[in-house]
Amino acid sequence: MSKRRKQHRSQSSHTKSSPAAPELHPLLSLLTGVQLFLVGTLITTRYLLPAESAPQGDTLHIALGWFIVAILFCSSLLLDRYRTPHLDRYDFGVWLLVSGQVIAALVMILITDGQKRAALNLMWEWVSLGLSFSLIRRIIATTQLRTVLLQGLLTTIVLLSVYGIWQHHWMYGQLAEEYLSARQQFDTATTPAERSEFQKKLLSMGVPADALSGSGQQLFERRLLDSTEPLGMFALANTFAGLLAVGFLIAFSQTVHALFDKTRHVTSKGSRFKSWILLLPTILIGYCLILTKSRTAWVGVVGGLVSLGILKLIRHKEQSQAWKKHAIKWGSMTGIILLGFFLLATFSGGFDKEVLTEAPKSLKYRLEWWTATWDLIKESPLWGTGPGNFREHYLKYKLPGSSEEIADPHNLFLDVWANGGMIAFAGLLTVLMLACYHWVIKPSASSNESKTEIDSFQNEMSTSQVALLLGFIFAFPFLWGIQLFLQSIDETLLWIFCLGWLVLYFVLNLGWKTDDEFQQMEDRSSLLSLSLAAGFVALSIHLLGAGGIAMPAITQTWFLLLALAVPVTCQQAHESGILPLKSSSGKSRPLKSIHLKTLLLFVCLLMIVFFVWSSFAPTIHRKRLVIKGEQALLRGRSAQSAQRFFRQATQTDPLSPGPWQALAQIYFNQWAQSEHDDRDAFDQGVKQQKEAIKRNPFNPLNYFELGQKFFQQYQVSKTQADLTDAIENLSLAVTGYPNNARYRAVLAEVLFEAGQLNESQGEARQAINLDEANHQAQHIDKYLTEKTLNKMKEIINLSHRNQN
Repeated sequence: MSKRRKQHRSQSSHTKSSPAAPELHPLLSLLTGVQLFLVGTLITTRYLLPAESAPQGDTLHIALGWFIVAILFCSSLLLDRYRTPHLDRYDFGVWLLVSGQVIAALVMILITDGQKRAALNLMWEWVSLGLSFSLIRRIIATTQLRTVLLQGLLTTIVLLSVYGIWQHHWMYGQLAEEYLSARQQFDTATTPAERSEFQKKLLSMGVPADALSGSGQQLFERRLLDSTEPLGMFALANTFAGLLAVGFLIAFSQTVHALFDKTRHVTSKGSRFKSWILLLPTILIGYCLILTKSRTAWVGVVGGLVSLGILKLIRHKEQSQAWKKHAIKWGSMTGIILLGFFLLATFSGGFDKEVLTEAPKSLKYRLEWWTATWDLIKESPLWGTGPGNFREHYLKYKLPGSSEEIADPHNLFLDVWANGGMIAFAGLLTVLMLACYHWVIKPSASSNESKTEIDSFQNEMSTSQVALLLGFIFAFPFLWGIQLFLQSIDETLLWIFCLGWLVLYFVLNLGWKTDDEFQQMEDRSSLLSLSLAAGFVALSIHLLGAGGIAMPAITQTWFLLLALAVPVTCQQAHESGILPLKSSSGKSRPLKSIHLKTLLLFVCLLMIVFFVWSSFAPTIHRKRLVIKGEQALLRGRSAQSAQRFFRQATQTDPLSPGPWQALAQIYFNQWAQSEHDDRDAFDQGVKQQKEAIKRNPFNPLNYFELGQKFFQQYQVSKTQADLTDAIENLSLAVTGYPNNARYRAVLAEVLFEAGQLNESQGEARQAINLDEANHQAQHIDKYLTEKTLNKMKEIINLSHRNQN
């Protein structure tokens, strides 16, 4: 009887120590596979869309995907009764940064004012980025999965590098020819109908409406015809360069390891040749990085290489003599490769002396931006402007003669503080300190997982790796489906990308197989593991002088490098109580309460409901309606058809100013076609424009355009009310953007018309001074025309005569 009891206890203890109940194991495996599949898809999709378009809601479907992954992960926790949620210091740092952005957005939406739609969209993007960090640490927790994810990421960067090289050498020439041909047709059109037709053609090619004439045309043509920097799928070369810097350091680490460590033990010529394949991504990414002409990214790469060497020395203090020999080899190879890249780029026209000679001017611009940003921060240091609202507030503090109307401060610290306030800034400092603690102060030891433990999950890991790889590949069909409804992505390009990704992965995998990537990732002192730190340092340095931390694609990369370096492994789970450990008596630790898991799942479900209700559904529906309205106008349909779509968009998304501006433009076009005689159309346009201003109250351009319309109407009606409204709106524009020469020149002219000579003279003087500052800084897009300058001088002279 006693013997039977012992056997029963032994069986019971064995049952309790299993990871999950047997009947739940297939469902858990399915949930894990789906999570891995979605992780691969979502990570890749970020790099195939313009990172700068997040405030407009173009990447909200990616955020939705991360909410779905979070729900699946919480569901798997419920099924596995031996696991419980656990957040450590790294999660705390990241979520403190995210919380600051969320609080800043909510304060702006509920208490202050601003562009609420952009703030709400970016708020949810930040939440999804925080989820991605915590989820990747737990879902991609094994050595095999982290290696596969890193390989998929590197393949994607190599693919974008090839595309960037093609952009530099071939695409820009084709675009220039197409634009110049359409531009010539537009300029030589003799009838209004022909001019309207060619204008639609230019707009359909992506030419901005403000670039059809004047200084906007000069600036656009200067960028199109004179710039050949590759962009990848982004809108700015600097953004693309940040991703390339990370990819270069990872590829470089693989190349050095393959050529200087592994090939010494490889006897087969075929295996030796396959190891040389890993030189290919280093060459492609490095060459494309040089073509971007991004000085901040180049400095970041140098900083990453230095940090890579320092960290390697820290790991091998006991082998300093052997390391010196390797350092000489690797340093020599680095110099040769970089020299080869610069020579190749120079002879191909991708690198010129202006890249170096313009560096002081670039630094001067950044100092101006940072000075104005600091003045902005002092106005609201606690909460910031709110995500997506920096530019409108920045224009109030923009220095005279400063260059661009920037959308971010081009500095990591100022960007986070200006947008998210002090809480987000504290979160940023926490993340940086934790990264320094992990990689420098107290570097982690190598993985303690035994070979037996890895082999016991070999079959399961193979299935997981396939699911993750399929996710990377599915990103291209996924975007193809999205573009059918929302975005105008070239579907042919997507399928070429898909095929190119498969080919590149197949080729690179030949080298990875001979290089034993799994063993490198398991060894925390290997170059591949340390390349994560080097990439993190390079991207951080790059962000000190370039914008990007508010762009989800860049922040995802930043978080991803840290998440892969600090995964929540099984050993850490045991130590923190996530998984049960057997005591010396053979009994498991007490099971954690199910209530916490249920609460977490409920919170995720609640978040996705609020996300869909507040951002995803209204933004997606509004964008579809706006596209239909724009297409109706381009196809020459009646304005009433477009108005119907735009009005539906205002009801669908009441926070967005875009549909109201589109409606106002339709009415103002009708008013202009009537030679400013249709007062009803003008009044309707004013009404719609004021609705747009309510939804973006700090944008001075809206006030300026409305003030111009009132002044034009006054020149026809000669009513004092129109003149008063013109002065009021133009004064608000100058208040919001005091160092804009054009705004002050128009206000001076209107004040002169109203008989306010002293005020008019003061504005005219300011306009001339600002124009001189713009000429000194060579900002040709901000020059006043000769006619406007003569008018300002006339106002000043007439005022002097009247005073005399």
